[in-house]
Amino acid sequence: MPDDSPSTSPAGRVTLQDIADEAGVSRATVSLILANRSDYIRQFRPETVARVREVAEKLGYRGSLLASSLRSLRSSFFGLVVRGAQGVDAGAWQHQAFEGAFIAGVLARATAAGIYPVVATQDESVRSDTTEHVNAVLDGGVFGAIFRSPKEHLLDVLRHRIERGLPMISVFPDRPTLFESNMVDMDNRAAGRLAGELLARAGRKRWCVIQDYQASEAQRLREDGIREAARLCGATISIDCVPTGTGEEEIVRWFEPKLRSAPPDGVFSTSSVGAVGVLLACDWAGVEVPEQTCIIGCDASLWRVEPHPKITSIEVSWYDTGRRATELLLHCRDHGISRFDNVLLRPTVVRGMTCPVPDDIGAPGKAATGR
Repeated sequence: MPDDSPSTSPAGRVTLQDIADEAGVSRATVSLILANRSDYIRQFRPETVARVREVAEKLGYRGSLLASSLRSLRSSFFGLVVRGAQGVDAGAWQHQAFEGAFIAGVLARATAAGIYPVVATQDESVRSDTTEHVNAVLDGGVFGAIFRSPKEHLLDVLRHRIERGLPMISVFPDRPTLFESNMVDMDNRAAGRLAGELLARAGRKRWCVIQDYQASEAQRLREDGIREAARLCGATISIDCVPTGTGEEEIVRWFEPKLRSAPPDGVFSTSSVGAVGVLLACDWAGVEVPEQTCIIGCDASLWRVEPHPKITSIEVSWYDTGRRATELLLHCRDHGISRFDNVLLRPTVVRGMTCPVPDDIGAPGKAATGR
């Protein structure tokens, strides 16, 4: 049950009990109403809700930041659940770069709309603590929440909240097929097809796909897409799997012998780390990029290490995705809904120097809705 302050507080501060006494209701009733959650509000008669809010405003109640939303009858706070600092990739360049862009996009749209995030982190290794902390945020008066790649042990939390009328948005989930609604993701199959089109237009016929041994669903969908492209243009394709969690240096040692024995003329890595590892392996093996081997990665555009070339990358803007997720959350709040159709964002090509990009490929476009 929400509770902003004890019944006794420093002199001059209005308490929940003060409001309860003035409005002629219980302290628990005041606490629930001022949490400003629709599922709580529905428990009371409209006149009771109005009386509690009027008394709270008259007395100048300022129990918490969340309580300040009561004037507008809508909460100005939302949950933002991001990856925790304990993850194996938390300090890696790709996590810092893209996670930062995503959060910046959320904050930009939130600032423009006058809403504020309440941040929680998630970590696979501390499930009980994560669930408790996330539930505390969701119970604290937020009007909805955005989850960046929610861990599987939080999926029941999301479904339960959606059923209760609280919009939950899952961005870039690890297992997109588990979401029948409320998901924002890149169209991963289209990303694979786009990579294949680039390699075909570059005249490449012997393709290699690099992905994790225990690939995520997103990586599998990218593989499906480039297989479709290979069939259409008559290219041969092989799949090389690296151990999950392998870093760039390990990929170099693993892939360099393959390049020396039978180098492919085109490589598509379904992850950013794989693309960097392949590029470094080509350097070690003396394979010229893109003259001998073209390389395409996913979410690899922000990797910058001189004197290595910028990697041609297929991705969506994480900044724009953060803005889009926040807009969807506002739409749900303003229309009193908790569900929306899945949104698949059209992948685009970020030009690099590891694979030529024709002018008519991968032009930015608006997101496509639905599957």
